[in-house]
Amino acid sequence: MPPVIDKDICTGCGQCDLACPIDVLAIDSTLQVAYTAYPDECWHCGSCRQECPAGCLEINFPLRMLICAGGVPY
Repeated sequence: MPPVIDKDICTGCGQCDLACPIDVLAIDSTLQVAYTAYPDECWHCGSCRQECPAGCLEINFPLRMLICAGGVPY
């Protein structure tokens, strides 16, 4: 799953786009909000979420990643 962006909170500052090591995110120049340009390419590294000053990004990890990491709560 790619990063989920709350467009009501996003300020369009571009920090997430700059932080992403593989350019998964971009800024919509018309709406001035971030969007996921290449969702299938996301590494789930969390760089975008850490750098977002507005806190509008959330990473939903795929189930297989959680199982491999031992992070499934059940």
